[in-house]
Amino acid sequence: MFQDFKIGILGMEYTVRFVDEFPERLSEYQDNVDGLCNRYNREIFIKRCKDKSISEEGRERCEKDTLRHELIHAYFAESGLSANTAQHYGAWAENEEMVDWFAIQSPKIFKTFKEVGCL
Repeated sequence: MFQDFKIGILGMEYTVRFVDEFPERLSEYQDNVDGLCNRYNREIFIKRCKDKSISEEGRERCEKDTLRHELIHAYFAESGLSANTAQHYGAWAENEEMVDWFAIQSPKIFKTFKEVGCL
C-alpha cells in the first residue's frame, strides 16, 4: 500500500497522507468522502479503504483512484482554475464530475499518448 509523500504540483509542494481517519479539523467530512485536497494548506488526505468486501487489489485500486482525483483538484487549484471559476455555484473546475472525468480517463489518455509517442 501507499506511504505518505511530498509531491510538486505546478511548483508548489503538497503533502499527501494516507490515513484511517481525517484529522479532527476535517472531521466533518469523515463519513462523506474518501479523500480531501486542502489547497490552502497544500495537503491531500486519502482515507485507507477498509471495506472488507473488497479484495486487497480492489482496495489498492480504490486508493489510486482517490489519489488521482485529489491530485486533479490540486492541479486545478494551483493553476488558478478553481479560484477563477468558483465564483459561480457548480463551476466546472470545482465540479466533482469534471474532476472525476479527468481522474478516471487520464490513465487511458496517457496510455494512448505513450502508444503513439506523443507523451
